[in-house]
Amino acid sequence: MLGIVTWSVAWYLLAGHGLNASHAGRVTRRTAQRELEDEFPDVRRARQKARERLGDSQCQAVLTDFRSLNGQGLDDVLRMSNRTAQEQFDLLVLKGGLGRPLCERGVSLAFTQVGSSAVSICVRRFMLLPPREQEAVLIHEMLHSLGLGEGPPESVAITAQVLKRCSH
Repeated sequence: MLGIVTWSVAWYLLAGHGLNASHAGRVTRRTAQRELEDEFPDVRRARQKARERLGDSQCQAVLTDFRSLNGQGLDDVLRMSNRTAQEQFDLLVLKGGLGRPLCERGVSLAFTQVGSSAVSICVRRFMLLPPREQEAVLIHEMLHSLGLGEGPPESVAITAQVLKRCSH
């Protein structure tokens, strides 16, 4: 499915590429996000395409597939927030995960805390994915921002469901 071994090897080959130290001292999250997307156009493209996908009702159906940690359907959580799926997605603040343990150990492609809009992208691994999977990873993280926990469902199952619903 998602060749983890291949990603790990490629990750080591690409270890010289990533966010430079100048990103660490920035003040605002929005500035960091713009810089991440400016430095990595593939991240910006994935964000734009994922947002477009969320405008489709078939993709939005992924919200009915999962429940928040408190048992509510993610579609209900979104409805109660008075936001559309695209508006929820727009709240995500993407930042580089360079130096973060989940990225450095090669465990994650991206991560956030349940209910948070701050998403760390493991850029080295993320860039190795095909565009469709990059988009699915970002939508996956948006589901966590709505309250979806993990384990169960497993991370790979969440992304697989996003791919199923949102790849048309």
